[in-house]
Amino acid sequence: MNDRTEWKKVTKADPCPMCEKPDPCKVTSDGSVAMCKRIEQGAFKTAEGGWYFHRLKESPAVNGIDYVGKAHRSKGKAPAVSRKPSNAYPTAQAAIDAAAKMMQGRFVAGWTYRYRDGIEALQVIRFAMADGGKEYRPIHPVKDGWRIGDPPGPLPLYRLDQMATTGTVWVTEGEKAADAARTIGLTATTSAHGAGAAEKSDWTPLAGRIVVILPDHDEQGRKYAQGVARLLTKLDPPARVKIVDLPGLPDKGDVVEYIDDRADQSAEEILAAIEALADKTAELSACELNGGPVLVCLADVEPRQVSWLWPGRVPLGRLTLLVGRPGEGKSFLTTDMAARVTTGKPWPDGSDCPIGSVILISAEDDPGDTIRPRLDAHHADVKRVHLLSMVRRIGEDGTRRDVMFTLADVTALETAMKAHPDCKLIVIDPIGSFIGGGTDAHRDNEVRAVLAPVAMLAEKYGVAVVVVAHRRKGAGSNADETALGSRAFTGIARAVWHLSRDTENKARRLLLPGKNNLAPEGDGLAFTIGGDPPCISWERDPVAMSADDALAVENGGEENRKPGPEPRARKAAEEWLSGLLAGGEVPADQIKEEAAAAGLNYRTVQRAADALGVIREKNGFSKAWQWRFPKPGRVADELEVTGSQGNKNLSTCHLVEFDAKTAVLQCQDPEEDKSSDLVALDVRDKHNGRERGKL
Repeated sequence: MNDRTEWKKVTKADPCPMCEKPDPCKVTSDGSVAMCKRIEQGAFKTAEGGWYFHRLKESPAVNGIDYVGKAHRSKGKAPAVSRKPSNAYPTAQAAIDAAAKMMQGRFVAGWTYRYRDGIEALQVIRFAMADGGKEYRPIHPVKDGWRIGDPPGPLPLYRLDQMATTGTVWVTEGEKAADAARTIGLTATTSAHGAGAAEKSDWTPLAGRIVVILPDHDEQGRKYAQGVARLLTKLDPPARVKIVDLPGLPDKGDVVEYIDDRADQSAEEILAAIEALADKTAELSACELNGGPVLVCLADVEPRQVSWLWPGRVPLGRLTLLVGRPGEGKSFLTTDMAARVTTGKPWPDGSDCPIGSVILISAEDDPGDTIRPRLDAHHADVKRVHLLSMVRRIGEDGTRRDVMFTLADVTALETAMKAHPDCKLIVIDPIGSFIGGGTDAHRDNEVRAVLAPVAMLAEKYGVAVVVVAHRRKGAGSNADETALGSRAFTGIARAVWHLSRDTENKARRLLLPGKNNLAPEGDGLAFTIGGDPPCISWERDPVAMSADDALAVENGGEENRKPGPEPRARKAAEEWLSGLLAGGEVPADQIKEEAAAAGLNYRTVQRAADALGVIREKNGFSKAWQWRFPKPGRVADELEVTGSQGNKNLSTCHLVEFDAKTAVLQCQDPEEDKSSDLVALDVRDKHNGRERGKL
């Protein structure tokens, strides 16, 4: 009989005994064995993914059909099925017995679902399988008995007929969990057929109600909770939904385990604990669940000032991008920053630096022979510096293994931040090593998908994140566009700084501003690297130059500097500034305001100040920046002179004039009682650190 050649196709006159259809079911030549392709109870899926079909023979045992085994295994997908057999079973028990024989399983338990009026809608039956698994089948009443399958229409919620019309409703995954929740006093319900079938049930009885979902502790449980929550928020009126994760559950655990683990507590105590968790949990909005718009009225937004790690340069709670070619000193710069943050040493421009911990995420420098010696050379408090390079994971076999950290491990990064709540600075050096192998660094959407969670963490914990990026090859007119990779790197950063070498002095590094969304365009700074072990030595004088200016010089010389002022504008600014400072020192804020009122570009005014030799210093009392011309008097009061000319000690001379390149001194030697213009060796502005001239 198992030979397919003996099978014949059924016809309208001689239909399939199971589904009463003429095709494509097959029956043996004597009509005693059939293979039905339409009825779910006539097939079951194997562990290997195929489908077995049962041989059928006429028997009075169960509605004239007796399942006696399997005929063959088919390939491919499961066949189309019909949930409604041709005839009803006389009793619920007969339907259960038939389902057990069809599935070759053993009855374990059953749960009854009723409509609001108490009329029975269906029973969900659980069967234990020979392989140790479990299967469920529904049966439902009809006018002439019971049938295997669901009734027509949406299914009612579990114990709907016992549900009060007011008060909080608690939703679990599965009837067993709902029954357990009811034992401690919760009005609990669930939907039929498990986590993947929530949409088959009628949730309208919960419209406008407060609903708390208690999900199972696994991925499937979380998906079920989210799916139910979406259905509930679409009701009219929508339900007020919370999802509460019960603490301490084992993998795949639910409220049953939660209650069992508290056998020493009363039902009232367990109930109070669960209700307290729900009270602390925020309600979910339809926007969160269904992707609707989130609108915030700006009248409800409290304005606040930007917080800074390095005032005007590196904001707290935001991303800052540092761009430069390899070997320019980017890692030295971030090491110097880390040293200042861990000790509270002021920044090179004199501004205050908050003290805290630093997390370094570095791929290119060795911790032992490079990072630690550099930190020591910059006098960092190394107890506050922590290196994040690996993430530890436990495999399915229970073994631990360490893998390289990437920005996709945002949970590990947050854990590190929580472990050091005083963290003020995170350095990612370089970003290309941590973007992740599955991310295309040249695609905006992929880069933003990786950086956006990091930016959110920075804002959440108030930490400055400095992202180091290499500079691409090739010339351009916009410095920010030279950052290697997608424009999303500069787009998501709130401040961009560029590090390059001075074209006239390769030992001198220039830290120059690119874009800054949170502060006015500021000055650059300069430093050199020297010593053993090497460290940074900053120049006190600001550099009145932008990254675009430096790029223009690189591309074609000083005459191509953009957006540098025209000579006439510079001359006008010098004349205006000379008049303003003629009466003495003037606050920098006042100069900026009056320059704007006079229609002068502040950058042009800064360059004019450089040309005039203006001294910029902090007032000792208010610590506000003041601008002034040098005061005539002893050289030692205004200059640092380490050289001499001839047999004259220049530090004993008097300062007569003072401009950008030349110091005009009057000698104190009685035999030389006349003024002379002298260009001293290694003469520096004592206040701004600017070199004034060389022999």
